[in-house]
Amino acid sequence: MSKESDSMLEDFFNSITPEYNFDIKEIPQDPDYSNDDYWATLPSFSSVAELLPKELNEENNKNEVDCFFVHPTGFFLKEWNFNISKDSSTFQRTELMLATQASAFSKIANIYAPEYRQATFSAISTNQKNNSSFSLELAYQDVKKSLLYYIENLATNKPLILASHSQGSLHAQRLLSEECFQSYFKSNLIAAYLIGYPLEQDYIDYLGYGISLSEEQIKPIIQFQTIGQGGKRQRLKFWMFDGERYSLKPIKKLATTNPISWNDSSDWHKSEFDSLVMPKISGPSILIDYFREESNSSYIKELWMPKNQEFSARLGVDGHIEVRGATIDRILTKDIGWNKDLHIWDYQIFWNHIRKNVKKRINTFLGK
Repeated sequence: MSKESDSMLEDFFNSITPEYNFDIKEIPQDPDYSNDDYWATLPSFSSVAELLPKELNEENNKNEVDCFFVHPTGFFLKEWNFNISKDSSTFQRTELMLATQASAFSKIANIYAPEYRQATFSAISTNQKNNSSFSLELAYQDVKKSLLYYIENLATNKPLILASHSQGSLHAQRLLSEECFQSYFKSNLIAAYLIGYPLEQDYIDYLGYGISLSEEQIKPIIQFQTIGQGGKRQRLKFWMFDGERYSLKPIKKLATTNPISWNDSSDWHKSEFDSLVMPKISGPSILIDYFREESNSSYIKELWMPKNQEFSARLGVDGHIEVRGATIDRILTKDIGWNKDLHIWDYQIFWNHIRKNVKKRINTFLGK
């Protein structure tokens, strides 16, 4: 990254970082998960998580399983945690993530996605020390509370897919370590798609789980982070919970799955079918209108799947998934990231690969 880019990035984070210290006495109101307003989506009401591209031409499926989806960061304002409101730019970004990420499980599973007092983007993306740790802890406790509510009040003992992205995956990783969920996961968990946040092999070993070594394996933890061929992710340390608090730690060895081959092969694997999905948005996208608090007039009309896609993926030496091909080239010409970091594209690029894989693991779990 150039000095000019470094300066631009520093200015951006300065513009969105709260100018006060986290204070437990001034946190937003606790979510009440008996109230639908505190869920981004539930099977009981319609949402953009149900969208499917018309190009898919799938038959209707009987949803025999549930999906608990923890969405990524959509909060960029100068407060440590999101004050949950559906009339906000933050929730509009959440809807965009539901449409392009959680929809991979649509019509396959009943999708439950909690709203939570997510940590602001600067808290998870920069080192704000105790402020970052406290902010992330508050967000996690909401996610834990929502899963407890789901199990005790909404679940009907159906098999479960745990899925997430970015900040959501940081929280979902910790859910797997909680004693109160162990028996439920042991009986019900099909697979955990914890995408877009570093996951160390040592942590998986500690939990007693394994990575995906085949496309039908049951109970794997699946993690990957996407970059263009030869690209890099800038941060070398990531927030991890050490049993007492969150702190920044260097990554030793990433536990990564190639979402085309569904194993840890370092060979290039070509996508044999169209996979990338794109949203059609009416009005100006809220995605990078970072300083706006209220919602705007835009909405997601539909998903579509470009035809004749061409790309391949491999597990790179640094543990990230490298991608190349004409489809990726088109993305990179428009991407807003740095150094070919395709973080926000993790789900979209591999959307149909994830979808087809979920079906296979469900069938194996159900003995079909």
